[in-house]
Formats: sequence, structure tokens, C-alpha cells
Amino acid sequence: MFGFLNSTALFAAVAALIPLIIHLFSRRRVKVVEFSSVRHLKAMQKRQVRRLKIRQLLLLILRMLIILAVVLAFARPTTKSGSVGAHASVTAVILFDNSASMGRYVTDGYLYDIAKRRTEELINTFGQADQVMLIPLCTDAGVAPTYGSAAAAREKLATIQLSARRADIDGALETAANQIKAAANLNREIYVITDRQKSSLPSSEALKNVDAKLYFVDLPLEIGENIGIMAVDFGGQLIMPGVEFSLTATIKNYGTRERTDILASLYLDGRRVQQQQAEVAAGGENRVRFAQTVAASGFHSGYVELSEDNFPADNRYYFSFFIPEKFSLLLVDGDEAARFIELAMVPSPDLVQAWSIKRATPDQLGGVNLDEYDVILLAGAPALDDRMATRIKTLVRQGKSLFVTYGGRTDIAAYNRVWSEVTGVAFDQPVKQSFTRAGYYSIEAADLNHPIFSVFGLEKNKLPEVKFFTLPTSHLVGQPRTLMKFTGGMSALVENKFGAGKVITFTGPIAPEYTDLPGHAFFVPFVSRIAEYLASNLSSLDIRLFVGSP
Repeated sequence: MFGFLNSTALFAAVAALIPLIIHLFSRRRVKVVEFSSVRHLKAMQKRQVRRLKIRQLLLLILRMLIILAVVLAFARPTTKSGSVGAHASVTAVILFDNSASMGRYVTDGYLYDIAKRRTEELINTFGQADQVMLIPLCTDAGVAPTYGSAAAAREKLATIQLSARRADIDGALETAANQIKAAANLNREIYVITDRQKSSLPSSEALKNVDAKLYFVDLPLEIGENIGIMAVDFGGQLIMPGVEFSLTATIKNYGTRERTDILASLYLDGRRVQQQQAEVAAGGENRVRFAQTVAASGFHSGYVELSEDNFPADNRYYFSFFIPEKFSLLLVDGDEAARFIELAMVPSPDLVQAWSIKRATPDQLGGVNLDEYDVILLAGAPALDDRMATRIKTLVRQGKSLFVTYGGRTDIAAYNRVWSEVTGVAFDQPVKQSFTRAGYYSIEAADLNHPIFSVFGLEKNKLPEVKFFTLPTSHLVGQPRTLMKFTGGMSALVENKFGAGKVITFTGPIAPEYTDLPGHAFFVPFVSRIAEYLASNLSSLDIRLFVGSP
């Protein structure tokens, strides 16, 4: 099949009509005058005129063919295998797709290797006078592409590695269009070698700026069946040596048929420790739960792996976590609640504990190194001097966790000025100091899917019956998340994000004169679980490692 590399030159083919037009305009009509003496020559004249017309016609056709041949030479006719005739210099830009989707298997083999072979075949068609530029669709920022010979393009092709990132086809096409505008050669061509995924096809806006012939190199495209791991979740739990922890892997079926033969394996510290079988409907998701223990503190790493398919890049999901020797909590004593919280976290100093607690009054904080503690707990939200409050806020913004409880002696004006932005809670009225126990508030609702509550197995209509005989009134500031509510819809437990740190606020008083919470069976696991959740950042590091992440 024929084509033309410089089809613009074909407009010049109209010039082939010039000899015909001249011939038509140069014909003259001759007046015939009969002479009796030359009548015998008529027969001879007819024969000569016939031969002359044939000669003139052949000469006209020859002149037109000469013009057409010149035009075709400039248009550079091509066949599927290459150009025909003399080789005019070409400036070519090759956009090579090295994104993650190219790393899959098709019937003919590994798609990335096939794409490399096709690209090398294309490069071999260029001559020594041609300019060739090879641009990977996934490349480091700041690396400027340059023109070179076909040999240089082959060398660069050999160095391109499969990337875990998405293809930036619009960015690469913009670079190619800008580079090719300045080319000296009139023949300008852009070739795209891609598997034509949605992210590797150019937008209509990008195509508008391309002033060159654009070719897509054929690759074997197949709709493959693919299973991938979307996420691994530790559920915000505190991981401790010898204590069973769980992790959940979310598996997605990107294919068109149900899969019932999926094997998911958990590898921990270099060895496979568990294997589960899973089923996932076409286009659906499913979760696989693993339960394991580690024997020692320190760094641990692992991954969840699926059985092989045509696209292995998303079959693994890596994670790592660190278990310190002990988790440390700084308990700032602002009211009687501090004593009950300390007992809940460390019932007896003779027992082996995961927590190390230091209890200090606000006046003693000047001699405390706040950096040594994983969680800071402000019991009763005591008033702190501005320097210490600023120091704590800075640490929270950098990633330290904060737990704040309201107290009967909390100065709500000072609290709102210093802590409302951090906690996402502002108080309107303090608790009443004069009240009866005839009526009470209780826990009306809780976010049972949140990691703080999910471990308890609570039911929506069977929440702990805890009594609060008086409560402050409050409202939320910014966009915090309410995890628990008192009767009447007032927020009881609020989570807020302040910089990189997590902040949990309990808006009700904990001292026994206001509530029966300290003596309730729910108190110890409730306080411990909040502390574990706040410290979970320390024992669940880097659990969101996606393909392509730096």
C-alpha cells in the first residue's frame, strides 16, 4: 500500500496540465484553399498528418509524465516496508511507552519486549542523514531530550527501563511538538509506541499543536484478566511482640470473569507465614484477612502477594512497621481524671506493661523533654503557659499524637483560645457545678467502623450504658470527625488532624463526681484503645506503599 511522506508536494501535480493547456491554446485553424494541381497530394498529406499528430501526442504525454515524476520525487512515496526512490532527510521523534501497563504478558510474549523490538525495527529504517529523538513517556523531570543519529537512538532504547509510573503522553507530545518545530528537515514525523491505555492516549488539545505526521506503531493489544492488591490495612492497632495483630488486604478484579482461584500469601520478615484463598467477582473487590504475631520489637517488613497473572506489577503490596521497646505517654495532670487514666493504662507496676507513663503537673513540664513521649495526654485540659502550649502544638503539627479530656475545672476561654484549632472543638458553656443525679446523659451513637471501636465488636443498639450527670456545651471548629455522641446529639469523642498529628478529644468530664465512667467496665479498654490508636503511627510505618511511589 502506497503513501507519501511529504504529501503537501502533491499539490504541485497540477503543473502536469501545463503542457496540455499550451497545446490546446497553440492549435490554429487553417483556411483551406483548393488547388486543382495539388489534389493528387491529399492522400499523401493525410498519412503524414496522422503520423505527426501521433508524435505530438506522445511528446505531450512525455512532458506531463516528466512533471509528475518530479512532483512524486518531492512527495516521497512510501510502501509499508519503507520509502521508494531517493531518501530525503527526516526529522523523527519516537515516543516510547515505558509505563507500568506495558509490563504485562500477551499471546506473543512480554509486551514491553515486543514494543522494544518494534521500536528497534523502526529505528533501523532511518538513514545516516536523518535526525532521530527518542522520548520515554515516563522520564525524570529536567532531562531534556536531544536529536541524534539512528545509532544513538538504538543505544538509548537499550537503556530505557520499565517504569512503575503512569504515562504522560500529553507532556511528551508537547515536548515532541516543540522540538520538531525547530527541525531543519521538511519531513517531520512523530511515532508513538504504546499499548493505548486511556492514560497513554493523547488528548485532543495536545493533538492540535502537532505540526507533523503522527503514526501509531502497531502492538498486540489484548483485554487481559488482571487481579491486583489495592490496599493493606492494619486497622490502627498497636502492634506488640507476642500479641496477635491482623492486617487486611483489599483485592480487586479488573477482568471480565469471576475468579475463584486466587491465592493470597503473607510474607513477613523474609518468609511466607500464611496463605489464604479468595474469590472476587468480575469488576468487584474482596478483602482477605491475615492474623500473625512477631516475637521481638524493632523493624519488621513484609508484603502480601497474589498468584501470578498476566500483569504481575500489582500482585505485591509492601509494608513495614516498627515496634519500640515500650510506648511512652506523658500524662499532664489537670484534674482527678489523671489518676484514673494512669490506673487504666498501668494497673500495677509489677506487671509487664507495653506503656511507660510519666505523670506531671503543668508546673513540672518545664523540666520534661516532650520529644521522648509518643503520646501527650492533657487530662482536664489544664491551662499551660503560652511557651509550653506553643511547643506542644509544634510537636503535634510535626506528627506527635495528642489526647485531650475536658475537666470540671477547665477554663473554657483559655481552652478555646489555645486548643480549639488543634482539637476541632470549642466549648460554649462549662459543666454545671450544682446538679442532681436524677437524670443523666449516656452514649447515644458511635462510629463502630473506626479503629477505636471496631475491636470491641459492639452493636449499634447495645452501646455501653455510661451515665454523665452534667455536660458542657460545645460546637465543632473546622472539619473534625465525630466518633461518638452523647444523647441529644452532642459530640462526645472527636478526632481532628492538625498538621501531621492526630488529636482525640473527649468532651465530657471523667472525674467520678460527674460520671460513673471511671468505675465502668468500658473505661479501661476505652482509654487504652484511644492511646493505642494514637500510638499506632509508631508501629505501622509505610503501610501505603504503592507501585511507583518514591
